[in-house]
Amino acid sequence: MRALLEHRAFEVELLEIGDAPVAVDLTEYSGLVLGTPALGLGVRGVGPSERVKAFVAAQGGLEEVKVAVFCVYELRPGYTLRNTRQLVLDAGGQAICAQPYWRLRPEHDEHVLPAECMVRVR
Repeated sequence: MRALLEHRAFEVELLEIGDAPVAVDLTEYSGLVLGTPALGLGVRGVGPSERVKAFVAAQGGLEEVKVAVFCVYELRPGYTLRNTRQLVLDAGGQAICAQPYWRLRPEHDEHVLPAECMVRVR
């Protein structure tokens, strides 16, 4: 994802979400790309990951932040993508794109999220 965004002239800073996510001054950024795994069948009640939930909570809200979300799934994205998008909306963020990527063929539709960012973040 980083390379795809950089190829489109975005300046990208990779922030890995650890066990104890810290608050980040998101006003310094034009947008946020938030990814999470979708394990198994992605059935009701799964995803986003606990680390993603903790990261969003640590920000104290995402008001006025443009957020593109994606999930990488094994068998199907299920509800993980929908739940991650809803997490962003519940935190006050603007969900500008939600895109699933299959782990075995991530290049399929790889252009969708970066293209949406080009249109909605710039």
